[in-house]
Amino acid sequence: MKNRIITVLVLAILSLLSGILISKMSFIGKVGITIIYNEYTILKSWWQTALVMFVIQLIVFGILSFSQYKKQSKVKRSILPIVFILIGVAGFYYTYYDFTETSHRLMKKSFHFGFYLFWITWFINCFFFFSTKPKQVELTESNSEINEIV
Repeated sequence: MKNRIITVLVLAILSLLSGILISKMSFIGKVGITIIYNEYTILKSWWQTALVMFVIQLIVFGILSFSQYKKQSKVKRSILPIVFILIGVAGFYYTYYDFTETSHRLMKKSFHFGFYLFWITWFINCFFFFSTKPKQVELTESNSEINEIV
């Protein structure tokens, strides 16, 4: 439980840093968002961007946490984190391609680093669950008494 709390705090700090970096976009990017791409105005506010990034990381954390509580073999427990790692690799590659080949290359490096940091946080999230072992619940005398009452 303690490791999960620390992991969520790390996710929060990295999401905050990612949101701050993304909001430091270039002047051209801010003008483009204001005039043409109104649906991306959330990226101009550091706290809204950080909140969105953190919520996405918490959703991934929740899905991976839920999958760890089932009594399964190590191979079956490893499938979901590997799938999320593959999604992260594809997302990181697409982000890199987008920032080098499209008009997003005009944005500042801090904007790019913010999104790269998001994917690095994604990998940290996945590797945490890939490396943890699920806790075994042991029946004690008090637990067996509760089961008899029910």
